Amino acid sequence: MADDHPPFSVLLPTYAGDDAGELSVALESCFDQPLVPEEVLVVADGPLTDALESTLSTWQDRYPNVCRRYSLPENSGLGNALREGVKACRNDLIARADADDINVAGRFERQVTYLTEHPDIDIVGGYIAEFECDPDDPVTVREVPTDHDSIRRKARFRSPMNHGTVCFRRQAVLEAGNYRPVVRMEDYDLWVRMLLSGASFANLPAVLVKVRAGPAMAARRGGLEYARAEVRRQIEFYRRGFTSLPVFLFNLATRTVFRFLPNAVRSAIYRHVARRDADG
Repeated sequence: MADDHPPFSVLLPTYAGDDAGELSVALESCFDQPLVPEEVLVVADGPLTDALESTLSTWQDRYPNVCRRYSLPENSGLGNALREGVKACRNDLIARADADDINVAGRFERQVTYLTEHPDIDIVGGYIAEFECDPDDPVTVREVPTDHDSIRRKARFRSPMNHGTVCFRRQAVLEAGNYRPVVRMEDYDLWVRMLLSGASFANLPAVLVKVRAGPAMAARRGGLEYARAEVRRQIEFYRRGFTSLPVFLFNLATRTVFRFLPNAVRSAIYRHVARRDADG
């Protein structure tokens, strides 16, 4: 930890369905940084497999004062795991990480420096590079708007932040009500509530995280369960006054249909949208 940077935590949830090898790579990318976190809090969302337990123990032994485990007795979903993790983190600055992603070298230094130099900003994210086999050979880059006003405009139609890239001020998240144990889109749900509570957003115009893509990712974005979650979120955004009636109806008509498209079609549309998201 550099003397001129405040301490920060990395919040990384995992559950029995994760791959132990990918978790190890994700944790390595948290520590292989010019600015190392003061705490990496791994939230075990329910019992883990033997392979995950072994991987986590290895990293705890390697960084006994930094890599810390927080266990939930039962698998309760990502939203609740993040909610409990935010409350358990030791530091005000918290960077999100996922158990199957790879943080780019310098990610934390850039974000912590940005938040230190911009005390008016409560959360900062960045771009993601999606890859299928080789992390250095991305199939697409998902760009997002960078300034607060553009982020707020984008949020009326879809999530304006790449969840696994964000670094936020813990107090701002708690003031908005923290993550909630909702089914799907727990991040989008939080961003809207933070925007409504007056939090300030930003995204850095750079790839901060490499994300595994492929058919599995497309499948996770579709289906009846995701469509139902989409409807619930859109109804709530409208009731809270975040979206107008025309925007609410437009989102219902387009986003719910999107969830029932074949995986290949949905993936192609997603990649096309990702290329132009930075336009605001």
